[in-house]
Amino acid sequence: MIFKNLLGRKIRTLLTMLGIAVGVAAVVSLGALAEGLVSAYSTLGGGSGADILVMQDDALDIVFSAVDQEIAPLLAGFSGVEKMAQMVYTFGATDEMPYFIVYGYEPGSFAIERFKIVEGQTLSYQLGKRGGKPLLLGKSAADDLEKQVGDTFRLYETTYRIVGIYETGQPFEDGAAIVLLEDAQLISGKPRQINAFLLKVRVGTDIAHLRERIEQRFDTLTATTSADFEDEQDTLQYIYAYTWSVSLIAILIGGVGVMNTMLMSVFERTREFGVLRAVGWRPRRVLRMVLGESLLLSLIGGGVGIGLGTAAVWGVQQLPLAAMIVPKAVSINLLLQGVGIALGLGLIGGGLPAWRAARLMPADAMRYEGASVNTSRHVRSSALRNVLRQPVRTLLTIIGIGIAMMSIVLLGALSAGMVDAISGMIIGGGAQLVGMQSDASIDLSQVDEGIIRRIGAFPGVQAAEGFLTGYTSMGDLPFFIVFGYQPRGLSITEFRIVDGQPLLTNRQMLLGRVAAENLDKEIGQTLQIFNSTFKIVGIYETGVSFQDGGAVVSLRDAQKLFGQAHKVSFLGVWVEEPDQVDRIRQEIETHFPEVSLSQAAEFAENVGDIQMMESAIWGISFMALVVGGLGMMNTMVMSVFERTREIGVLRALGWRKRRVLWMIVRESVTLSLLGGVTGVVIGVALGYGLNLLPVIQGMIRMTYSVGLFLQATGTALVLGIIGGIYPAWRASNLPPVEALRYE
Repeated sequence: MIFKNLLGRKIRTLLTMLGIAVGVAAVVSLGALAEGLVSAYSTLGGGSGADILVMQDDALDIVFSAVDQEIAPLLAGFSGVEKMAQMVYTFGATDEMPYFIVYGYEPGSFAIERFKIVEGQTLSYQLGKRGGKPLLLGKSAADDLEKQVGDTFRLYETTYRIVGIYETGQPFEDGAAIVLLEDAQLISGKPRQINAFLLKVRVGTDIAHLRERIEQRFDTLTATTSADFEDEQDTLQYIYAYTWSVSLIAILIGGVGVMNTMLMSVFERTREFGVLRAVGWRPRRVLRMVLGESLLLSLIGGGVGIGLGTAAVWGVQQLPLAAMIVPKAVSINLLLQGVGIALGLGLIGGGLPAWRAARLMPADAMRYEGASVNTSRHVRSSALRNVLRQPVRTLLTIIGIGIAMMSIVLLGALSAGMVDAISGMIIGGGAQLVGMQSDASIDLSQVDEGIIRRIGAFPGVQAAEGFLTGYTSMGDLPFFIVFGYQPRGLSITEFRIVDGQPLLTNRQMLLGRVAAENLDKEIGQTLQIFNSTFKIVGIYETGVSFQDGGAVVSLRDAQKLFGQAHKVSFLGVWVEEPDQVDRIRQEIETHFPEVSLSQAAEFAENVGDIQMMESAIWGISFMALVVGGLGMMNTMVMSVFERTREIGVLRALGWRKRRVLWMIVRESVTLSLLGGVTGVVIGVALGYGLNLLPVIQGMIRMTYSVGLFLQATGTALVLGIIGGIYPAWRASNLPPVEALRYE
């Protein structure tokens, strides 16, 4: 009977099922990505066989950790330490990939033993002396990039020679490369520094006690067991929050769709329920039947969603080097999670309709004539009047579309805020050209100061200077950015001092207004970053969240803090003749290919990280639109079904097909615009609320524009048209005679 009831409205069932499927597919595919990254961090922690990892305390992620090599003998001398290895973990750019993982190890260390050579030979210092920097390439990377032993491999502007192909069975490692420790330090821009020490302890050693002794001896370091390593990485927490936030959008819209479908099913079968109650059905039996339909519908949708999510994971695995962050197979836990979410949608979406059906009194149900509300006296617009005839269905549809539009507005504001933050951070000081390391991630860009000086002497250049950025956590703030500027440089003038005095020398600090409020700091107090203490001499304000939530120290202090000796992250170039900007940019890039320059106003748009973020945001928005569009089409199909006789009367009275089609499309557009406006209002309210949170204030500020609102409104309009086309076409093609006989 449950199957029969669902098949009674095939199109409605199909559309609802697809809405659920998209939500579950998002959970499965994004969950697989998160699991892949967790597995990767687990490999970093324990894949080498190390028992303890020692890295910089308060580092935002292991890739930002910088530990001096000089303490290696001291660590090796701790009682209980059997073996020690040094590791560099960084990213380099290749011709095929802008973010390619590179490991640096010492030849012969226990950490490199797990990289089993399947072709060629392992790393050795002798190979480096024979000509060309040696490199080991993972089997997956070699297959994807069609490389073999003896080929060359470019990382940034340096060419390496592939001396061996290795395999570990871990996708994250097999899609990467290994170079000598010193070469990896050059890639990361941190000579004489590493990301972590890997310690293997003797049998019977009290690991917890050893960790305590290491942290007491080195107050700037943290010692983590391999098993706990991934749990202590803030990056993974951000990834989990991101994936679940995205999945929640689709789940909410899918849940609203289920509730909408089941409520409409209850409304249109009210008389049937009255008959069943009259012939002896108890309320509990009616409730079980309706809830069973909801659960079955959700389970079918969940099954399809699991299939779609698994297919998406498989598709990503086929992309070059993408398999390194995606597991080979979707885990059982993730599949069970998808089924559980589908069941939850069925219970929540069907709970209210089932409760309503069970409470129907037989006599009232058998007299039921419909749930429509007569709004003709209050509403002049015929489209709006028709939409409001089913207020519950209208409300649920508006909620579904509103969630989709809310996500678009929030994500659009996030993207615009990120672009504004990057632009504001870089453009300050009035430089006509700004730049960074070619092909590098914005977080890992590094340019040698010597290049900056040579650019400053370039014909047509008035001045050139660079600044450095570094990341850490501070107090309750998980993300704290530190800027290193020349105290008397041109770029630092963008930091408007609102209290205190400008930065004059080393060991002084300017603190952003937002950071000062969040950390409860004032002029004259001190702030410790890693093992260095700075005196706060001024409070500044720029209007850029990245900057106002951080701090400014001298360039030399920042280079010491983050192990970037004689390096800067970004550079600004002031030209003598503004009309010669493009020519000078091209000539500088020709002479210094390791630097990429853009006009100041275009810099943020040309950054690969921003482009990837915007692509991800549009992908999420598209997913929300698909689910919202299915809900819209579902609603309009139900509207056409229940008004079939009415449409037949209109056709019999002379209405042409075009007029009927236009009527349904107008109703769909009206409903979509109502949901769009609701979503925009909620999105703006949530965005402003997020802007008030201390954690968000120090990172990014949601930025709204007229263009964003027009974009959201236009999207709602298109959604209404697309969602109403099929129902409108079906309504306009109903033969009058058959429509009048419709029951």
